Amino acid sequence: MSKPDFYLASTEGYGLEEPHSCWRIKRVTVVGRDDFVLARVDPPVPVGLEHCDVDRILLATRHVGFSLFPISKWPPSVYVARTYCDNPESKDNFLRGEFRVFAWAELYRTEEDARTKAL
Repeated sequence: MSKPDFYLASTEGYGLEEPHSCWRIKRVTVVGRDDFVLARVDPPVPVGLEHCDVDRILLATRHVGFSLFPISKWPPSVYVARTYCDNPESKDNFLRGEFRVFAWAELYRTEEDARTKAL
């Protein structure tokens, strides 16, 4: 398995206190925004209210001036969303009802930064 592109963790909780390795799958459009990343995450992310874990997530920056293409300011704060389709890799565009934001988190360059929540 290749080295992760970044690590996902949250200072807000959501079951994301520990780092999760992430690999970019592709850039996608979500309801008019063309700056979302579809990513594979390990271990799978808990979606609390739905009592399930997902290993494919959508990520998008939360703040103006930050981008995931490329990430130039670390750590970017991101929305974390799950998809509601069987094969998200086959899609380039997600519509309302095909995803739901369930967490706020940050992306880190290294696992150590994610563990210490380095800024």
